Amino acid sequence: MQSRFALASVGLLAAIGLVACGGDKSEAPSAGADKTETIRVMMYPAQSYRLPVMIAEQQGFFKARGIKLEITEQPASMQGMQGLVATKSDIGQVTVGTLGQGWQAGTKGAFFCGGINVLQTTMMAPKDSKLPSADEGAGWQEVLKALEGKKIGIQTPVGSGLQLMFAAALAEAGVKDVTYVNLGGGSSAAIAALGNGSVDAAQVNPTGTQFIMNAKSGKPLLYMSKGPKTYKDYYGSGWVAPTKFLEERPETAKAFCEIMGEAVKFIQDPANREISTSVLAKDTGVSPEVAGLVVDQVYSDYSTELDKDTLTATFDAYVSLGILKAEPKPSWDSLVVIPKA
Repeated sequence: MQSRFALASVGLLAAIGLVACGGDKSEAPSAGADKTETIRVMMYPAQSYRLPVMIAEQQGFFKARGIKLEITEQPASMQGMQGLVATKSDIGQVTVGTLGQGWQAGTKGAFFCGGINVLQTTMMAPKDSKLPSADEGAGWQEVLKALEGKKIGIQTPVGSGLQLMFAAALAEAGVKDVTYVNLGGGSSAAIAALGNGSVDAAQVNPTGTQFIMNAKSGKPLLYMSKGPKTYKDYYGSGWVAPTKFLEERPETAKAFCEIMGEAVKFIQDPANREISTSVLAKDTGVSPEVAGLVVDQVYSDYSTELDKDTLTATFDAYVSLGILKAEPKPSWDSLVVIPKA
């Protein structure tokens, strides 16, 4: 196993309300043979959601449309919408809460393409922890209830959408008292904190989850999307862009979403497992064994589709939970823009 680990941080749908950004190459707009357009994409290093972008670059999906890709690192100390502004990026991937909070604070942007249908957060504990685990037969309520009074490593600052969402999940289990430690969006800080016992549990997302599982250096407690309603029933994260970008460059946004659709299908095809594993390992610095676990376990939740009913239910729930304010009203119309060429 490689010791290097980059700092990083995570049935048929009804036809009504479903907007698909996917499509084949023949349908995609082209920038033309004599024109190259640059897009800057902001992402955390070593996160699994990077792979569709990296596959698209490696397979020439961007080049085929006359697009040059620039990748910039998302600042660990900022929410995603703030990060887009700070890094002068065109596109990033953020959660519903992060988008909504940023928009209500004045950072105008919108989902324009789907990403991950759920939040792929796993609660991990140090490997010798006595905390109950779902893998050992404990129910999710029991797992979360045992966190009462514990020190919990979280990925974003207190008051952020992700932290408030986690607090709401704890409240579902009756937990009232925990101490939060902001470890940032990367996985290496969480891995270190679990290794030295400075936290009792921590939020971890792929590829960090699989790194820990492969190294047997931590104890999985609960995959949150298998537990509380807050995680199980609501949308995860999608590709976003500033409103100005979507207004001025809709063809580029549409092309990006179609490229992501191609890349996700490529990764989900078992015939491409070796290529996907190799690209992920090279990009993130994890071992081929860990990258293989990620490719096998993670990408079934990926889709470029945005479902209006699911997102509307998520926006409404986040207002009820206090993650988002009631005004200005977060809604499909205010926070989703489907680009049209």
